[in-house]
Amino acid sequence: MKSRLLAAALSVLLVAAASSVLAQTAPPAELVQSAVADPLRPAEEVARDPLRHPAEMLAFAQLQPGQRVADIRPGAGYFTRLFARVVGEDGHVYAFVPNRTAERENPRADALVAAYPNVSRVNGDLDAMSFDQPLDVVFMSQEYHDFHIPRFGVDVAKMNEAIFKALKPGGLFVVIDHQAAPGAGNTVVETLHRIEGAQLRKEVEAAGFVFDGETSAVANPADDHSLNVFDEAIRGKTDQFVYRFRKPAVPLTAAEVYETALSSPIRTSADVARDQARHAADTLAFAEVKPGQKIGDMIIGGGYFTRLFAAAVGPDGHVVAWQPAEFIGFQASYAEALAAAASLDNADAISSPIGAPDWPEGLDLIFTAQNYHDLHLKAFAEDTAARVNAAAFKALKPGGLYVIIDHAAASGAGPYTPETLHRIDVDQVRREVEAAGFVLDGASDLLVRTDDPLTANVFDPSIRGQTSQFMLRFRKPA
Repeated sequence: MKSRLLAAALSVLLVAAASSVLAQTAPPAELVQSAVADPLRPAEEVARDPLRHPAEMLAFAQLQPGQRVADIRPGAGYFTRLFARVVGEDGHVYAFVPNRTAERENPRADALVAAYPNVSRVNGDLDAMSFDQPLDVVFMSQEYHDFHIPRFGVDVAKMNEAIFKALKPGGLFVVIDHQAAPGAGNTVVETLHRIEGAQLRKEVEAAGFVFDGETSAVANPADDHSLNVFDEAIRGKTDQFVYRFRKPAVPLTAAEVYETALSSPIRTSADVARDQARHAADTLAFAEVKPGQKIGDMIIGGGYFTRLFAAAVGPDGHVVAWQPAEFIGFQASYAEALAAAASLDNADAISSPIGAPDWPEGLDLIFTAQNYHDLHLKAFAEDTAARVNAAAFKALKPGGLYVIIDHAAASGAGPYTPETLHRIDVDQVRREVEAAGFVLDGASDLLVRTDDPLTANVFDPSIRGQTSQFMLRFRKPA
């Protein structure tokens, strides 16, 4: 099963790569050198080159002759001039000046128009910007954070949507900005003129963009992110991130959705460290996860799958994270995980007694990993599993999926294995779930370990993290 899933994903990625190879090349080196050496560039801008790395920025932006690029709030035109030379006479550069700052900034944009025949000034509201032709690249340098400042009056989500709309399929949105401290989000945009890169990524990807790459060309590890960027101690030398986002040329394939989800900034470093053992992408494929779905994560534990699902279903989807009240009473970290789930933009966190999951109806998928056996612990009523399965059946749409992953017990191991070993017999799970009305739709040996004797408690150091697990996919009949 694993090899088939990977082969399918790779074949799709190869086709996608072949169709977009032209869009993924840097401009010719001699053209970049010529742009940097442009005699019309003011001396004060040339003096900034060692800090701004113009050649690396042009290569990273993948700008090509003949393209159309918008430079958002270009200021004195440091990048506008470079872009004008690279796109050449068959291309065009739009110097976009926001209405709010037009009185002060239009004259500088007009000077660029006068110097370069392929540059024009465009005015408009940032959250409703539009252009007379579809764009290949939108570029924004050290400005994004400002648009979160209340006095600018910008709806940043709508701005990102407007940029998405303005770009051609496959077009690029390149953003440079001053890095904020981890966890700062967008809380210091006015005091320090910084924004956390992870926050910006989350906002841009919510508009439909796919993260396409980053460069450390203007990073500065010596910057501790505590100073205002205009403080003379750090001015011109801040730690900056440079991100490239791509507007999908076609709807994303499943493999691309999963790859994007795995790299999402909403996931923790601990999540990423577990991906290989958990076969995260293949598990998403087995569960047939798609953007826009409504997913119930049943008994979320630390929230590994909650975050993964939230990233995969995207802004048009939703995740309901359920943690049994009994688990929260047993361990404080389970309450913390539920609170973390509640903080996600596209997730709700719920808790109720273990025998009564309070699912909303209309779910596409209910998923549980390494927890189904807990429904059979002696602390809970004998009919707990039956009640949980019935609740899942009721909550799912017709055709919806119920996916169960758990630690395998020996065949015929009996009813006490969940209590003593935290394992359960796969045949017992199948009987119970089918009794609720589900139909078995698939099984995978992806997590099977033939070296697991199935006799040790899953928390035993000799086997922990290396147990043999079964994967079952059930479908609610349509």
